[in-house]
Amino acid sequence: MIGGFRFALARARAALPPLITLAIVAAVAAALLAGVAGAIGATEAQEVRAGIAGVAGDQGRVVVAVRDGTSPDEVAAAAGELMADAGASGAVEIDVIDGDVVITPDLSTISATHLPGVIDALASLLRDLERATGADIQVSGALEGTLQRISDSLEGRRGPTAVAIGLLGLITAVVVGAVAVESVRVRADENRLLRARGARRRSLFWGAALESFAFALVGAAIGGAIGAAAASLIASVPLDLLFFLLAAAAIAVVAALVAALATVRGVDRRATRVRAVADIGVVVVLAILTGVAVWQFVQAGTPVVAQGGGGTTIDPLVAIAPALALGFAALIAVAVATPIARGIAASLRGTRAVSPVTPLRLASRRPGRHVLSIIVVAFAVGTVTVAGAYQGTVTSLGDAPEQLRVGADVRVGTIPEDVDTAAVAALQPSSAAMRARQLIARVTGGNRPLLAVESGRLGDVMLDADGTIDPAALGDVLAVDDTALPITEDTVSITVRAPLLTGIPQDEGVTAPPLRAAVTVLATFAGPTGTTTRQFQNFEPFDDASLEPATPPAAEQRFDLELPGEGPWALTAIQAMPLGYYFEADPIVVVTAESGGEVIDLSTFALDPRSGGAVGPAPDGGVQITMEVERFLNNHWTRGVATDLPAAVPVVVTEGVADAMSLTADERFALELDSPRFDAEFVVAGIISVLPGTPTGEGMLADLAMVALVSPEPVVPNQVWFATDAPAELALTAEQEFPATVTVLADPRAAQNAAGTAVSFALAAAGAVVLALIVLLLRRSRTRADSRELALFAVMGLGRARASRVRAQEDLFAVAIGVLGGLAAGAATAWLAVPTLVRAAYENVPAAFPVTLQAQPWPLAAGLAIAVAAFCVIVATVRAPSRLAPLLREDE
Repeated sequence: MIGGFRFALARARAALPPLITLAIVAAVAAALLAGVAGAIGATEAQEVRAGIAGVAGDQGRVVVAVRDGTSPDEVAAAAGELMADAGASGAVEIDVIDGDVVITPDLSTISATHLPGVIDALASLLRDLERATGADIQVSGALEGTLQRISDSLEGRRGPTAVAIGLLGLITAVVVGAVAVESVRVRADENRLLRARGARRRSLFWGAALESFAFALVGAAIGGAIGAAAASLIASVPLDLLFFLLAAAAIAVVAALVAALATVRGVDRRATRVRAVADIGVVVVLAILTGVAVWQFVQAGTPVVAQGGGGTTIDPLVAIAPALALGFAALIAVAVATPIARGIAASLRGTRAVSPVTPLRLASRRPGRHVLSIIVVAFAVGTVTVAGAYQGTVTSLGDAPEQLRVGADVRVGTIPEDVDTAAVAALQPSSAAMRARQLIARVTGGNRPLLAVESGRLGDVMLDADGTIDPAALGDVLAVDDTALPITEDTVSITVRAPLLTGIPQDEGVTAPPLRAAVTVLATFAGPTGTTTRQFQNFEPFDDASLEPATPPAAEQRFDLELPGEGPWALTAIQAMPLGYYFEADPIVVVTAESGGEVIDLSTFALDPRSGGAVGPAPDGGVQITMEVERFLNNHWTRGVATDLPAAVPVVVTEGVADAMSLTADERFALELDSPRFDAEFVVAGIISVLPGTPTGEGMLADLAMVALVSPEPVVPNQVWFATDAPAELALTAEQEFPATVTVLADPRAAQNAAGTAVSFALAAAGAVVLALIVLLLRRSRTRADSRELALFAVMGLGRARASRVRAQEDLFAVAIGVLGGLAAGAATAWLAVPTLVRAAYENVPAAFPVTLQAQPWPLAAGLAIAVAAFCVIVATVRAPSRLAPLLREDE
């Protein structure tokens, strides 16, 4: 009877050895997948715990204050129940301290799997606690925000780990499928006989599928459970049951599907041409699928896809795109193996030796025997190459993305106008400080940042983003020329004279008494490290909003100004603004200056073209400033500038800005700037790849002094960049002494977290090598046909030893083709995928920052050498059977 449980059991018993082998291979594959997933979970748990440990105060806790008579213990118990309902039981500690309920993460148990539940529970904690206890409570603390930032960071880094799992998953499917085919191969004659006796193809299909599914599922479940339990115990992370079940089910489905299709394909003898067309069709479909997946990977750059309602998901097609590319390249290696073997054998046709001609001819005449070996070896070697390239690229990148983001060891920004940047720059501990101001340049295609800095200190303060730029060289091309700076003292005396002017009559026919102009004067000094401004008035105001002076303006008033010690200095601009407008003509003031007993000649000052009014020479080397009523009504200054100022400000631009604005070196161009708003001429002094300290790594860099000289409004620094060996201590000091500022410093965990993703690639490479070894070991186990061939070689004069060497050399050729194909495929896949995956691992690497493919030659070479040596040892240990005669007489 064909069919039924007893018949199926008998068939399975007849093919028990290959089915047990399938179960063992499924167990190993599931254990490898579970182990890789466990290692990734351990790495993520370590990142979560380090991120929580790195925050202090309210950033790492939630405090529930009970404001009525409800017992805090009752509230704490309710909070514990809420956490348990959210799946976060054991991830947090809930204590009652001084009558308040304090919720903090448990750093010994919390992991990435707990974060969604804890975040959801904290988001609705106030409402849920009030509903559960009826108490009047108040919730404070920023733990939810801290955990959300850590969760977002983890989700971004799951792109590279998903690709690593995809690499291991694809070779797992290939190996499991190849082992599943063995149970079909040993019963090929039996299946054809059953088909001839009337068995339906559908019955054979489901019979093969069910028995392979059962054995593979049992093996995968056992292996996966062992691997997951071991990973959970070693890494102290919770068991990921969902991934374990999915992996076991996927392995069983692959085994069942391959066994069923191979059974149906083998029961009916078809023409060779039909089989060839079907095989070509499969290859074409695989090529199309690979092309689509690679195209989507290039477009997305990472398998992580943001969802509309928040959160992320993994695009499986993008995740397996590098694996598909590697697998397709392995198929190409299979295709070229035969012509290579034929070519080498043809070139050696003149030799009379058995080796290596005979092994090469055998390999060229039966390529199907080596397809699986070439594929798994190529895939394993390619995976090792990709893993080595990823590790090398992440290691070489190091802290460069964080250096690019911050720009210096510590950056203090958003400094209010009432805070002196000199006081901020004096913070300790620091070895150097640089003041800066970020302006907005309005250009085609959107706004771009223009960073104005003290160029003389660029080399001491700005980080080079791992050698991407040379800050000292940039400072040289932007620096102010010292040769024309006339002020050598650290004090300057400026005198403001206000002549009497005819006032506007208040009543008709009544002559107004003469008045003096009440003015605010701003002097700009330029030095080698930047600019400084001094503002003074020739009157006493009532208040900031008053248009009336409290005292009459002085006819002549002298102001003694102290300059910083980083001289020499030059007085480069004088500008004035009247407090009121009560004159028949435009108000006038005369300004003179001296330093060290010598008069500073201001008579050469000229009107800034962007300023209204008039500027001209005055007696005694002074300058006369005539202010227009329109300028006063618009709250603008009348500005006089030194005539030897450069016509254009040198500026360094990034490549992206240069391309967007079609700029080349030494080209002059005009810019409209905001904060403050003015127009100015610039000249391209250099083009760089990235600009540290800007949001996107794109922008322009100019000297603060030069920008201040061409601006009609004061350009006051609002950032201070520091070079220091103790960034955390300096940042804490800045936050304590200047709480209104924003302090940014490089996060040392960023490089560590990115490097942690390399563990998944290393484990995937190790798993691929193990699976390839299993396949080679199974292929080494001789079938009856292999044994008969070895026996035939032996009795024909080669002997057992030489016959074994012929077979070993044939298999070694297949391994060599797989190694060469794997190296080429791995290099191509690494070029395609590694740079974009490394960007994803760092999350915020600007597109302008070059991420180049790197490899550490010696570790990569050592890993490849070990893998190849293991492959060669297995295929080289084949031995001829001890009893030759029974094999040769089987057909008698």
